[in-house]
Amino acid sequence: METFRPLLPVGYAAGAEAYRRAAEGLTADDLTQHYTRGLRFFHDELVPRVKARLSALSGGVWRFDDYVAFAAGSDCDFMSHLVEAVAAREPVRLYPGDWHGFTVGCTQQEGIRWDAESPGALACLCIPSVRNGHVTEEMLAFLGASPHSLLNLNLYPTLSATERTEVASQLLPLLPRAVLSISFSRGFGLTASQLGVALVHKDHPYRKRFETQWNWHTYFFNAIAARAFMAVDLERMQAVDAERRAWVHTWLAEHGLPVVESGSYYVKSFRVQGALPEHLRPLHRDGVVRLCFKPPQVG
Repeated sequence: METFRPLLPVGYAAGAEAYRRAAEGLTADDLTQHYTRGLRFFHDELVPRVKARLSALSGGVWRFDDYVAFAAGSDCDFMSHLVEAVAAREPVRLYPGDWHGFTVGCTQQEGIRWDAESPGALACLCIPSVRNGHVTEEMLAFLGASPHSLLNLNLYPTLSATERTEVASQLLPLLPRAVLSISFSRGFGLTASQLGVALVHKDHPYRKRFETQWNWHTYFFNAIAARAFMAVDLERMQAVDAERRAWVHTWLAEHGLPVVESGSYYVKSFRVQGALPEHLRPLHRDGVVRLCFKPPQVG
């Protein structure tokens, strides 16, 4: 067991193949036309594919007909911009123990708190949470207490199909007032280049407030990552996820820990009853033992 292991992604052979296909199809003219024809590709080809993929992953629960898309160099760039802009005027709340990346680009630290009890103007959470790989009732209440939310679809594709549909149904009432940011680097395994795409309802007040800035960000979307996403075989990736999920369950059983079937296989966390075993102490923070898994490369 490695102590303090970070939540690192595991690559997919399907992702590497998609990158090769994306790069092989690139021409000099594509580079010339990136800010014109490339932008049309983003809106007319990539965004419909992203919406369709998310809808399929949700079991058809999510529909994004009334949502507009913006982009940035990475999901972290986009989210940092939003958190920074909101925190300059209004309080931002982060769910305790969730992703520290929400704050990495922010100078407005006095406006940002890890606090699930008091509402803010903007509540931020990874879906599922990197605290424990789940979306819990407490997390949903945290999101519902604030007028707007920033949801980072991080490990969502690594959930089982049944759980993806359940989580999508739980989040459905919150989507019209959320900014939905998609993490292609971890959820879809495209870590060799970054791509940030966010979906927001066409009538969301943040669209009016930030659209000029977001349109400029969108010029600089990563076309190689976008092309790779278009080319990737998601079903092949999910077959690999099933093998990795089984490996984690076996590891938990062999080490005398509860085998939690739900949640992402990337991260499991537990509250210990009774005395904490010495070998788990380095993994104990904020009342939970948190394990971040990196299963063997199986595909």
